[in-house]
Amino acid sequence: MAIEVPLFPLGTVLFPHMPMSLRIFEERYKTMMRDCRSASTTFGIVAIRSGQETGGSAVPYDVGTLAQLDEIEELPDGGYNLVVVGASRFHIDTLSHQRPYLVGSVHYLQDLPTPADDTDRLAAAVTTAFRGYAGQLRGIGQEDPVEFGLPSDPELLSYLVAAAMQVETGQRQRLLEIDGTAERLAACLRLLRREAALLDRMLVRSKDHAGTSSLN
Repeated sequence: MAIEVPLFPLGTVLFPHMPMSLRIFEERYKTMMRDCRSASTTFGIVAIRSGQETGGSAVPYDVGTLAQLDEIEELPDGGYNLVVVGASRFHIDTLSHQRPYLVGSVHYLQDLPTPADDTDRLAAAVTTAFRGYAGQLRGIGQEDPVEFGLPSDPELLSYLVAAAMQVETGQRQRLLEIDGTAERLAACLRLLRREAALLDRMLVRSKDHAGTSSLN
């Protein structure tokens, strides 16, 4: 069944179960928030396929995530500071421009079932690969993407790793659009291996540079 949801296009992806801090300052999104609060509803976050976050019309990807409102701070200028948590994924069937903000007619998406053995095997491999990835980031002086322990639940793990990897928005969007935990974990694993190879090359270059500098 199609449901109408206000849409908030962003230059990033919100994943289910993951928190995100937002600042609402544009007039159209202040209106969206007032409408949501009046109707006791919420909005969906969609990554931008083309266009800008502010100003002109942004064209969103077809799959987004419902934002569950966790913390709301109303500001003196009518804006809002929010903390949201990703809830259900949805697919946009049609877009409406009748309000100052985008509204989508959407249907919600569910993960397809996967044999537990496949999911558990992939979850273990992703956990190992992600710990190595985090160590590589620390090795080049970057912040650890996850300072706490990784979850044992495969679905939650798949979304946490997808959110924490430092990859481009298009790659994150492709992970969001996957309709199964095992397939998402497998895609995360491929990306982690690709990123590990890139970081290895960065580490080698930084060591070579440091060695050259010490000889001068």
